[in-house]
Amino acid sequence: MLDSALETRSVRPTMRAVVYDGTLRLGTLPRPRPGRGEVTVRVRVCGISRVDLDVVSGRRPVEVQPAVLGHQFVGIVEEVGENVDESWRGRRVVARPIPGCGRCVSCRFRRPWLCEEGSSNAPGYGLVDGAFAEWVNVRAKSLEPVPDAVDDEEAVFAHPVALALEALRGVEGPAPQRVLVTGDGNMGLLVTQVLHAAGHTVGVYGRHPSRRELLWRSGIGFTAVPDAAIEDPASIGAEADEPFSYVVECTGRLSGLALAARSLRPRGRIILLSDDVGQGGADLRFLVEKEAEILGVSGGPLAPALEFLGRKGLDVLPLVSGRVSLVDAISGFDSARRRGSLKVLIAVGEGD
Repeated sequence: MLDSALETRSVRPTMRAVVYDGTLRLGTLPRPRPGRGEVTVRVRVCGISRVDLDVVSGRRPVEVQPAVLGHQFVGIVEEVGENVDESWRGRRVVARPIPGCGRCVSCRFRRPWLCEEGSSNAPGYGLVDGAFAEWVNVRAKSLEPVPDAVDDEEAVFAHPVALALEALRGVEGPAPQRVLVTGDGNMGLLVTQVLHAAGHTVGVYGRHPSRRELLWRSGIGFTAVPDAAIEDPASIGAEADEPFSYVVECTGRLSGLALAARSLRPRGRIILLSDDVGQGGADLRFLVEKEAEILGVSGGPLAPALEFLGRKGLDVLPLVSGRVSLVDAISGFDSARRRGSLKVLIAVGEGD
């Protein structure tokens, strides 16, 4: 992999990073130093997320370039800045990409991922100072310590597990509720297993028959839906004739939302985990016709997710489909883009 240096007047020590400015490449950037309220984390592992893939494909903009992507990471705090507790030094951590202002309504209700100030000041989902790099600066108030019982490859799932647990809270009433998950990618499989672990009766509509064995081993129903049916949900027929009380939509397609609507009982709830980036408008007539509702979920607290992983409430390691070193990160992105791929991890520091 050719290392392309980015011009800088700084004489500070440098680091390698995967940078994006319309083209994804391995480059050289100044090594960050912690500012007031910040820490510098040496990255150990960072997972390629759907947000990262959307940025690289052009479906999601990043206003500041070159940008370093990557927010699903685990690392060790090496330096602490002014006004930061020294006890953070040497700790293994994950972090929220949007730390939260602590003042707005969302932050006061302990939902900093919805921070009004953070959302407007973090173009590209806070990805300008990301973790596909040897070091990353992080606001200390966004840190969450990783329990010893959670290894690095599990810790990078803290963000999607937090999302899955928040989706679980949207399924009201005692278990078992009858729930359908549309989509069998990384997020869909995580949500499915979290719902199943909570005692709900879960079915999955997916495009990858290879997922069947993974789910059936846990007693989870799986229906392989051909591409034509995803694009034309009415063609599914009998499989969707028995409606579900809840549908968790994870396909990231408007046709997936249409499939969810077709599968929902009257006065049911769709829990929407994908924002259909870059697509046109959706037909929402079903909300009136079925007196249904949509609950959007965009994040969740990391501490409960790490605790859930620590007590082995879910085995996430079968969802890792690839692991590459930082110098091979571009090939890792290629793998993550392939149909059927699950989580690809970049192990920073390996392959030197």
